[in-house]
Amino acid sequence: MTRRAALLPLLLLPLLAWWGNSPAEARRAAPVEQRSVVEALGSPEVVVVGVPGLRWSDVNDRDTPALARMQGEGASGVLSVKTAAKVDCPAAGWLTLGAGNRVAPAGRYPGDGDPYASTRRCGVGVPASSTLAEQVRENDDRREGAVPGLLGSTLRAAGLCVQGVGPGGELAAADRAGLSGPSAATGSCPVVLREATPARPALSRTSRAAGVAAADALVATELDRRTPNTTVLVVGVSEAPGESVPHLHVALAVGPTFAPGALTSASTRRAPYVQLVDVAPTILSLLDLDTPKQMIGEPWRSEIPRPTLDDLRDEAVKADAHRTSTVPFFVLLAGVQVLLIGVALWRRWRRTAEVAALAGVTAVGASYLANLVPWWRAEQPLVLLLAATAVATAALTGVALLGRGLLARAGIACGMVAAVLVGDLLLGGQLQMSSVAGYSPLVAGRFAGIGNVAFGVLAAAVLLAAASTRSATAAALTALVVVVDGAPQWGSDVGGVLALVPAYAVLVLLLRGRAASLAKVAIASAVGVAVVTAFAVADYSRAAQEQTHLGRFVGQVLDGSAGGVLRRKAEANLGLLFLSPVTALLPVLVIVLLVLFLRPPAPLRRMFEQEPAWRAGLLAVITASAIGFLLNDSGAAVPALAILIALPATVAVLARHARRSPAAG
Repeated sequence: MTRRAALLPLLLLPLLAWWGNSPAEARRAAPVEQRSVVEALGSPEVVVVGVPGLRWSDVNDRDTPALARMQGEGASGVLSVKTAAKVDCPAAGWLTLGAGNRVAPAGRYPGDGDPYASTRRCGVGVPASSTLAEQVRENDDRREGAVPGLLGSTLRAAGLCVQGVGPGGELAAADRAGLSGPSAATGSCPVVLREATPARPALSRTSRAAGVAAADALVATELDRRTPNTTVLVVGVSEAPGESVPHLHVALAVGPTFAPGALTSASTRRAPYVQLVDVAPTILSLLDLDTPKQMIGEPWRSEIPRPTLDDLRDEAVKADAHRTSTVPFFVLLAGVQVLLIGVALWRRWRRTAEVAALAGVTAVGASYLANLVPWWRAEQPLVLLLAATAVATAALTGVALLGRGLLARAGIACGMVAAVLVGDLLLGGQLQMSSVAGYSPLVAGRFAGIGNVAFGVLAAAVLLAAASTRSATAAALTALVVVVDGAPQWGSDVGGVLALVPAYAVLVLLLRGRAASLAKVAIASAVGVAVVTAFAVADYSRAAQEQTHLGRFVGQVLDGSAGGVLRRKAEANLGLLFLSPVTALLPVLVIVLLVLFLRPPAPLRRMFEQEPAWRAGLLAVITASAIGFLLNDSGAAVPALAILIALPATVAVLARHARRSPAAG
């Protein structure tokens, strides 16, 4: 293979864009045409039934006929109930529903003996609606931008009322004055938020089934009494009392604007995923009211085709398997790499060390390809995930070993990892969802595009693949990755573009033998800002329901709320860095690697002297990682995953250099 073989997969990928945006795909993803309820029927009504703990595994034709009927007649999806609390319990769920933003509850309340922040399992109680002023103060202090009671306040400002039934419903319906609408007997409000019996954890099969059956009976009553202009929404509003880990929950909608199909929203851009923060904007949209800027959700809508019950259960199972498999996967990956490479270097088996290091690089790309196999359905999901990853790793490593030059094998390995990610983005980003190196719907940071974890992988892989060509021209050509990373229909990644453009500038300058001065990097950064601005303005020009977060950020700049968004991202980034001992150790690891880079030991120094292009590539990776860390709300993931690519790739080059250099001894 030639030294530029590492770039061939990337240079061919834009030809696949037609496939990813073909007419058939466009028809499949096109939203069902909907008319305003107000325009079509007038005097719309919205009933929301919240069932703590309700999951798709609870729904079937025999035991829950009303829920199964809704799934067949209306739109259905899987619901991420992510709140601002440590555990997404009923109190946090109902407050989040009423705010259209993630909320953490404050204070003590019946059924929960400790402050919420210290509880590990959900209690049965929720705060009284009269505590809403306290909830507002608590979330003002947290600076998340959430306003508990905003749904009720918005409806009352429009001359409408909202009725809460049950403690949770009353809490979500309350406005900032603590009002929660008329009593259930009046039935005069166009919006009703009704709390159902929780689907409790299965202390016994009978106990959970009884709770689900009671909720189904309540849903049946609401379906029977609804009129043609009534929309009924069913949401698994939180985890159930007694639960402590997150799950995906039930989301259902039946009404004049929801044709049979899959639920989605502009906040997820992926069917059949919706979020709890979308419920309040959906209610306001059905009443033809504008969504306040403090609400981060977007209205639900229906897309074809309609998912089956098995499809919905499968998405939930996949998310659960991702949650339990991610940490063990990376612990095993790192452990096996250290063991194999350490033993090989100790025994001076340099070829074995090189192969093991190359496998460490390709294993990350293979983890995405493993999602082509439904490993999450296995009795032991982690075992099948590891097996599928191992097979794909062996295939990719075999291709990488065809390289002949000093940098060729590591470059090809990095190029294939980058090609997997770029190809996935062009074809819809299916491999990232619930991938161990992708994003999780339970975390709800992203549902489409490229996340920070995958960006760390992509940045390191593509920059080192470009460096392996030793050609500034070839490196510049790989800037097409910037387009794929930043375009709203593909990566939709603000921080990624702002990090990649200066990193590419550093790489090209060094490969041309020029100094990468701060002034030149600043100019490149300005170019990155211009590229992001162009993407964002183009996205903002689209219809609101089609915009990504790029376009919505333009709106936030125009309405003056962008400063708060940026501040919250910075605070979240620092909070994540010191969230656990593992993330807190990241700065130490980075410092150690920087010392090794700036004052390399003799073998590394000799390799840099022979191949300065690899040193240029590593410097570009450091640039992208540093900027990516600073600009993203979970930016610690960027350098962490970049290291996972750059470190074994460098070990592979070192091992190959030692085999080829007589001076290495």
